[in-house]
Amino acid sequence: MSADLALHNAELVTPKGRVHAGVAVRDGKIIAIGRDADLPAADETIDCGGRPVLPGIVDPHVHLGGGVPYEELCETESLSAAVGGITTLLQYKRSATSLLDTFEKEREIAAAHSSFDTAFHFILNSMAQIEEIPQYAERFGVRSYKFYMGGYPEGNPIGLVTVSDADLYEAMARIRELGPHARCMVHCEDDSLVEHFTEQVKASGRNDLAAYTDSRPGFVEEQDILRAIWLAELQGCPLYIPHITIGSGIDAAHEANERGADILLESCPHYLALTIDDKRLAEQGAGVGKVAPALRGEEDRLRLWEGIRNGSIRTIGSDHVPLVKTGAALWEEKPGFAGLATMLPVVVTEGVLKGRIELEHVAATMAENPARVFGLYPRKGAIAVGSDADFVVLDLETEQVVGPDVTRSKYTSAFEGMALKGWPAMTIRRGEVQLRDGEVSVRPGSGQILRPPSP
Repeated sequence: MSADLALHNAELVTPKGRVHAGVAVRDGKIIAIGRDADLPAADETIDCGGRPVLPGIVDPHVHLGGGVPYEELCETESLSAAVGGITTLLQYKRSATSLLDTFEKEREIAAAHSSFDTAFHFILNSMAQIEEIPQYAERFGVRSYKFYMGGYPEGNPIGLVTVSDADLYEAMARIRELGPHARCMVHCEDDSLVEHFTEQVKASGRNDLAAYTDSRPGFVEEQDILRAIWLAELQGCPLYIPHITIGSGIDAAHEANERGADILLESCPHYLALTIDDKRLAEQGAGVGKVAPALRGEEDRLRLWEGIRNGSIRTIGSDHVPLVKTGAALWEEKPGFAGLATMLPVVVTEGVLKGRIELEHVAATMAENPARVFGLYPRKGAIAVGSDADFVVLDLETEQVVGPDVTRSKYTSAFEGMALKGWPAMTIRRGEVQLRDGEVSVRPGSGQILRPPSP
């Protein structure tokens, strides 16, 4: 039995630990793991030089939209994904009308233009869409649905629509019936409080990054976390809270899970690495660091790292938004920034290399756990015989400064100018080398659309 590709002299890293071994690949799948000498002969053999090799990164939180043609984003962001070691991503899709009418076309575009493998979450904003959840699940295989409880008042510049507690309650009843891997996902910020504090802060004339955080303080997030958990417990619905920023949210989820609830938390690299006191961000302009929920202080940041280490935070997602910040005043700038290319090196630099977590935690929160949560494991997120041959070979030594030449992206990064280690030396998706020593080689249309198995 021959192989298409073999990785030799690798330190394979999974959540369970590390082992010095090699891997053989054929037809995009892992066919053998063991001593290099015991692996089958391969058409190409790569010496990993003893470097850590993790499963390809699975990013559970990506937005591709914002006025740029979708086909263009599928191609350009494939480059950034390869630079960041991301082989699989889960995209959020939304529509002002029924997704039964709009999503098929988007799925076709993704298949024709992406080089990453992708699955989807739906953002729902009306009772009409909520009533279609069973049809979405049956037709498209989508079992994760996101709702905005608040944080984006009516008329917001990115067109997000919040739902009432009653609608969310009804949505949870439908999601609960979808079976394994079904998740209600909730953006937790209270609309009325955000509007109230925004008016106050604007009236004071402040326009620094801390002013934005003061317009949507941590307890605004905490209130909706508590409400979302309460509704989920009433309905017996699994809940996924993305982009958590506050330690009190970790505590609330832990207490609910102790009561028998099923609450999972996700955080993001920018909340793990940045705070409102970041001088580099201040020099670039407050709008660069504008994101919702807002950046917090050092105490919450350290609580998040603790949550990664002890498993309270199950996944890390980039919350990638391809925006070019215009340099407008803080209150006019759109929230969000690009994060695909920097996701892994930020977590490695700020987490692993500073002793806060181990590489095993990276493999868990950025590969295995998101794949498990959304029904893609063990095809994705694993280094195991039969799994897709998705790997990232890590370089823990070389330091690069974040910029468009490194990230292969024209979109604004909150990490611009930051020196990071832990960049991928190689990204391999289904046995195909997409990044090798800084050279990106992706094929538009080579990505696959993933569908979790039916219950």
